[in-house]
Amino acid sequence: MGHGVSRCLMLLVLALSLASALAACKSAPPAEAPVTSAPDFTSGKTPKAEKVEETTGFKPADTQAEPVNESASSLAEKLNTQGVLKRINFDFDKYDLRPDAIRTLGDNAATVKQYPQFKLRIEGHCDERGTVEYNLALGEKRARAAGDYLVSLGTPARSLSIVSFGKERPLDPGHNESAWAKDRRDEFIFLAE
Repeated sequence: MGHGVSRCLMLLVLALSLASALAACKSAPPAEAPVTSAPDFTSGKTPKAEKVEETTGFKPADTQAEPVNESASSLAEKLNTQGVLKRINFDFDKYDLRPDAIRTLGDNAATVKQYPQFKLRIEGHCDERGTVEYNLALGEKRARAAGDYLVSLGTPARSLSIVSFGKERPLDPGHNESAWAKDRRDEFIFLAE
């Protein structure tokens, strides 16, 4: 009896498959007859072309109509990539602002005022000499010294944040005085709010 039931089911499935295949063939659209001759344009019954009046007074496109608005984060990233804010450097084991650093901070303060929509992160860095703890503290003092000077120039304190990376992010991987002089620095980064 088991073979009889499975045979009936198999015949039923086969019949349904055959019926659906035949139905699909019947619903296909008939093929169009191919075109074997060129159209006849000599009969004289060509429709006349419609006359369209010329339009004058086109205005040239105004390419300076509206500037494209960049998102705050992409503008901040663009400014950071372009290096509009300059880094300052420090002497060995010091966080006092050098005369060149004071000039640079004046320029940076003017740039920061042009972009009041951004916050400013000041990153303090040190060279590889000294312990991790000592350099983290020194990097923070360097960042704080720059931040205090920017505030004295009119930069709002609420828009500043500081962070110390100590000796963890050297600018120059060398192990000599030239490399270390580059590593003793503050970096200034615009942040979108």
